[in-house]
Amino acid sequence: MDDRTDRRLVAAGVLFAVGSAVHTIDHLRRGQGSVSDELLWAGNLALVVQAVVITLVLTRHRTAPLAAAAAGFPLALGFFAAHWLPEWSALSDPLTEIDSWFSYVASTLEIAGALAIGITGLAAMGKPSGVQVGT
Repeated sequence: MDDRTDRRLVAAGVLFAVGSAVHTIDHLRRGQGSVSDELLWAGNLALVVQAVVITLVLTRHRTAPLAAAAAGFPLALGFFAAHWLPEWSALSDPLTEIDSWFSYVASTLEIAGALAIGITGLAAMGKPSGVQVGT
């Protein structure tokens, strides 16, 4: 992976970390009882995945691009489905029912970060590293 691709992946990791933190703060601000038990468990599982991916990216681990691409897109889809779709299941927490500008910003930042990390992870996977095997 070249330096520019590496910098983009790290920048996406920082955006994802900020988005994750702001979204977590929003849920703490709203209180634990603001979501269903099912969504609480799904959200906590997602938070663990986010922490692992962000750590891999920021430490520039060799598996960071794969982890970012594999996690970014499904997480973005899950965040979108939970917050931007109307009530559809126990995994719903529609923003239209929250009516808080901060919740809209928090959700948007987290989705943008997840998409950014997925896109840059995918792009980084396509870039060869400087290592050459056998000649």
